[in-house]
Amino acid sequence: MLKEHLSQDHDLASRRNEWIDRQVEWIHKKLLDGKSSQILDLGCGPGFYSHRLAQMGHHCRGIDFGPASIEYAQAQIFDQSLCEFILGDIRSIDFGAPYDLVMLLYGELNVFSPSEALAIFQNSYASLSPQGRIIVELQSTEAIEATGLSEPSEQESEAGLFSDHPHRYRIENQWLPDEKAAIQTFTVFDESNGKTSVYHSTTKAWSDDELVGLLNEAGFCAPSVCTTWPSNTDALSLWTAVKGNG
Repeated sequence: MLKEHLSQDHDLASRRNEWIDRQVEWIHKKLLDGKSSQILDLGCGPGFYSHRLAQMGHHCRGIDFGPASIEYAQAQIFDQSLCEFILGDIRSIDFGAPYDLVMLLYGELNVFSPSEALAIFQNSYASLSPQGRIIVELQSTEAIEATGLSEPSEQESEAGLFSDHPHRYRIENQWLPDEKAAIQTFTVFDESNGKTSVYHSTTKAWSDDELVGLLNEAGFCAPSVCTTWPSNTDALSLWTAVKGNG
């Protein structure tokens, strides 16, 4: 997965650098007014956002469950007093506190169940300073449904996400309209050892009203879409909400 994060040939695991640069500048100027802030980066991956924000003088903590990504992120730290990265599951780990901003970007929320998403929001709320805010980048229902309704496909690769060796894999997709979720099944045949492995990925779609309700239930106020957020796709939108009073 780390190789996919680092690739500049696509935006499948992480955005390419040019768009990360634009979004970090937007966060720094539009959300934080250029002032040094405490930031929690949930699902930080290799730390692309936190590294850049730390270079602007912000104090950043990144949490991710991928060992290779966290190892890479830690190796890139230029100032230990401004940036740290922790290996952990954001569904259960202690977030620490207090933060001025909590970030959950690039559709990460969509991979969690409703109960897990609510718990993440509640823990984010508890970790924020009284004037803090959260930003959440959400995959659109249309994009997730299109994935679920896609025809099966087969591919071959010399090395990639599923294996460092030559392999082929089949992707089968399913859309569950009642749950508003897409399920992808990846059947991988590794030619180096003849083994077949099966992986599943579930992506939950949230309507605007559902997301607002989830944020409100966690205690947040004034959820809204950030219309000036720089993005190269309509399949993602950025939402923000502020910490309420009770």
